[in-house]
Amino acid sequence: MTSQPNPFAPHWLIRDIVIGSHRAAVGQGGLLFVGDSLVEGFYWNRIGSVPVLNAGYSGIWTEALEPRVPLLLKSAEPSLAVLLVGTNDAKKDCTEASLDAAAGHFDRILTHFDDAGVPLVVLTPPPVEKAKRLTGFYSVEAMASLSRRMVAMADGRAAGIVDLQKGFAGGDGTAKAGMTADGIHLSAQGYRQMRNMLETTIAAVSAGRGHDDRVEKS
Repeated sequence: MTSQPNPFAPHWLIRDIVIGSHRAAVGQGGLLFVGDSLVEGFYWNRIGSVPVLNAGYSGIWTEALEPRVPLLLKSAEPSLAVLLVGTNDAKKDCTEASLDAAAGHFDRILTHFDDAGVPLVVLTPPPVEKAKRLTGFYSVEAMASLSRRMVAMADGRAAGIVDLQKGFAGGDGTAKAGMTADGIHLSAQGYRQMRNMLETTIAAVSAGRGHDDRVEKS
């Protein structure tokens, strides 16, 4: 993907400017929420009592996000972080090799948080909802496969895991009706449920800080 022109580059430049401005308002010790458009669309500025620095980049995939993470960690100096990426790695035409590569970049992203000593909550990409505008551009199976790999890699390394694949899924593995606006991007209902799951997990992480206990998967 990096060998092709990046149509999102101008937007990401604008996001860098916005994130820099917002960083001053949040200050040190906030919650760094980093990822793709599902993060960029997260419209709360606090989770519990912790201010949120929204570092979402619409259209970003794991390979493109990976080098940005250490820069964000250095500039934001968060006390806690949340990561949601992978949706744009699970397009309809993706291959097993491309999923392997995405998993490798995800592993390096985890290492950046390890190296910075910042507790991390990992969210998996949510399932695809049927029969909506963007449904046909994404692979239900690839999204589920990548999410399983992310859970396995984050287990024992992340302070908490919120598995949106399970939390949002209906009986056939696709998203329950109404969880997305267009098949991929979350609806208001979907965002409220994600926020509730995050609040529960982050409260448990905060309560366990200073201990070796890990938060159970949601």
